[in-house]
Amino acid sequence: MIDGHYHIKFLDKSKEMLNPEELIDVRKQTRDLKCIRGNFLDYIIEMELIINILIENFMLHKKSNLRNVFRNNILNNRGVSLGQRIELLCEIIKEKKGIKELELKQLKKHLTSLRDERNRWAHGVIYFKQEKNGRDIKFQSYLNYLDSQGKEKEIILTNSYFEGIDLKLKAAQKFLVKVLVKRKFLSKDFLFKK
Repeated sequence: MIDGHYHIKFLDKSKEMLNPEELIDVRKQTRDLKCIRGNFLDYIIEMELIINILIENFMLHKKSNLRNVFRNNILNNRGVSLGQRIELLCEIIKEKKGIKELELKQLKKHLTSLRDERNRWAHGVIYFKQEKNGRDIKFQSYLNYLDSQGKEKEIILTNSYFEGIDLKLKAAQKFLVKVLVKRKFLSKDFLFKK
């Protein structure tokens, strides 16, 4: 059964019709996952904007008349990937000693992981698999995607998976905020807000 970008895989020898309760459950999970996907991609877009602001701020003087040229040809150029901008930002931060070396390694790790997650969610397909849970049958959600080598992979979408993404987002944000404060985009008070 296919509903937009969402697929359902049934157990062998199972009925291929959903009863009303199952249909309500799958529709609720689908709505929830659409919201999660949208919110996650919004957070990533915010981080991309912060990355771009920092790169521009580090690379150009405030009064430079090359800002639009730099934005159009570097930061907003489709040929310059998020991965390349992450590498560039990390090299700049390292050179300028924007944060401690250990923090920089963690920032790079989290940003790279979040970039990979973004690609999975932006290009992957969510599907539901009918699974046995004791005597009950439930619909478990999965994300099916192609990895960087073009191999098909899947991730089971559980609370712990989403909690892991949330931790990475918060950690990356914490390090980016430190750099923003150091570059005087934010006041030092911002570091102590919860």
